[in-house]
Amino acid sequence: MTFFQEFPEPPQPEAPPRRREPWEQPDHVLPASVPGDAVVIRTPDAAVWAGAVQAYPNGFALTLRVVRRGPGGAYRDPDPFAPGDAGTGLRFGLEFADGRRAAMGHGMPVRLQQPRDDGPLWLQPNGGGGNHQSWDQNLWIAPLPPDGPVLLVGSWPEAGVDEQRAELDGTAIRAAAVRAVELWPEEEAPDAGRGVSFRVSTAHAADADAD
Repeated sequence: MTFFQEFPEPPQPEAPPRRREPWEQPDHVLPASVPGDAVVIRTPDAAVWAGAVQAYPNGFALTLRVVRRGPGGAYRDPDPFAPGDAGTGLRFGLEFADGRRAAMGHGMPVRLQQPRDDGPLWLQPNGGGGNHQSWDQNLWIAPLPPDGPVLLVGSWPEAGVDEQRAELDGTAIRAAAVRAVELWPEEEAPDAGRGVSFRVSTAHAADADAD
């Protein structure tokens, strides 16, 4: 018997099953894709692009690709959403056709609000990665948008961008959500501990808002 084998394994408490909230991204569903290809920001030295949308029955996932030109030292942090001087870095927001809005960004905590059928949006960063030249940021948005355009807004004073806009098709996102495939009943879906397998920016602390 080795030295460490003399120490008994501590008991492992069984964690109670956790029921996923209706507005959280489900792990037991295969989403349906919708073309995105929306250029939110474009300058000679920077760009922010929204890729394909993955539609679920209760919301949609989206990846932003941030591309920057020039040496890495031109930017303080490889993560463009990392905390810093408020008002100078990258910010991103979206607005549904019915006027509901959500926003996040550099020097600005994510404004998370518990969504209802007719309530505010849930804009949840789900990790990201990259370097000073390019960064991919995964986002989860709930609930599904109403019919009409989904406005994407970007502001990045550090890159010389006051505000630029692009659109996604909310009607197409809703239609695609019907094609999502539920693999097994929700009560059998394990709680995967979202967010532990990738880097989550420190700028993404939740800030409950009662508006």
